[in-house]
Amino acid sequence: MTGTRVVITGLGVVSSLAPDRERTWSAMLAGKDGLGPLTRLHLPAEPAQIAGQVAMDPARHQTLCERMALRALDEAQDGFHPVGDPTRIGVFQGAGTSGLPIAEAFLEERLAGRRGRATETAHQSPCTVTDALARRLGAEGPRGTIMNACSSSLLALGQAWERIAAGELDLALAGGAEGLCRTTYAGFSCLKAVDAHKCRPFSRDRAGLNLGEGAVQILLEPLERAVARGATIYAEVLGYGASMDAHHPTAPHPEGEGAARAMALALRAGGLNASGVDLISAHGTATPANDGAECLAIRRALGAAADAVSVTSTKSQFGHTLGAAGAFGAAAAILALRDQVVSPTLRLEEPDSVCDLDCTALVAKPRVLRAALVNAFAFGGNNVSLLLARWEGS
Repeated sequence: MTGTRVVITGLGVVSSLAPDRERTWSAMLAGKDGLGPLTRLHLPAEPAQIAGQVAMDPARHQTLCERMALRALDEAQDGFHPVGDPTRIGVFQGAGTSGLPIAEAFLEERLAGRRGRATETAHQSPCTVTDALARRLGAEGPRGTIMNACSSSLLALGQAWERIAAGELDLALAGGAEGLCRTTYAGFSCLKAVDAHKCRPFSRDRAGLNLGEGAVQILLEPLERAVARGATIYAEVLGYGASMDAHHPTAPHPEGEGAARAMALALRAGGLNASGVDLISAHGTATPANDGAECLAIRRALGAAADAVSVTSTKSQFGHTLGAAGAFGAAAAILALRDQVVSPTLRLEEPDSVCDLDCTALVAKPRVLRAALVNAFAFGGNNVSLLLARWEGS
């Protein structure tokens, strides 16, 4: 690894709150959420009928995930078109459902005795979003589609940082896109992980998550190149950490051991002491097991410094966007560092005693923010933490 500094020069967001970055962020700070009655899917037998849904539909020969991801890329580029060697441009994406809704529709047609549209099944591969983004960006360098459950897109960001910091790439696009589908919705329902009401991260009476959809795309490049072209710099990426619980297929380690290790590794990679962290954009799923374990992990990783940290969960506003969740958490942290304000954790009326941190209940909190950790802790104990720093222009 070289000493190349890596900065974020583009950020695009398509969410259930709004189809762009700034309106999404304004709505978040105003304490709004994008959760509402489930209309994307017809699943009358499921007890939970609430989700975070984007006001966009698939197009012909284009999945919903592709449409959202490409719109987010357009916003991230903001008129910028990369020049230079296309083999030094990489694309790294976290994937969850990807083209699964197309596969579901095709299977439904076949089971009903109809032929179905065989050409549409070409769009069901998990890498179709990555490939579509690479074509739009003209990227001929390495590309990766990471399916690591809910930590996928944050791991994609970490890998993008790694390749640029190593001097292997001049530009990378990283993020994730997630669309609701019947398989995942029914699966989480079977696990009894879904709340029939709007979710309440860190609350004493939390009862599960809400599922959501959306896309976040982030452009990363070496600091030198960004400054040379006069790019807007949103934040600096200092490093990331990844760990494995090796504990249970779905439940986190009850003491948050692996999650704490991921945060500690991110701090070590960035050369930052725990006292330098002011914000944690938490995984915060509102499931009984996750939130308590994450708060314990934060205390384990940060020690006494945890008392001075602001914590927030974007899932109270978007729901759990699965493969894109880490990228949504990163977007919230990037904008918080830019504007020096923490977005709220909604519906946090009575915190759980084990969630004894400042979880930014109900309303946004202006404060000095120097650095932020972004957490994504997935099924299987796949933990990722990304370390970001406010850009001060030096």
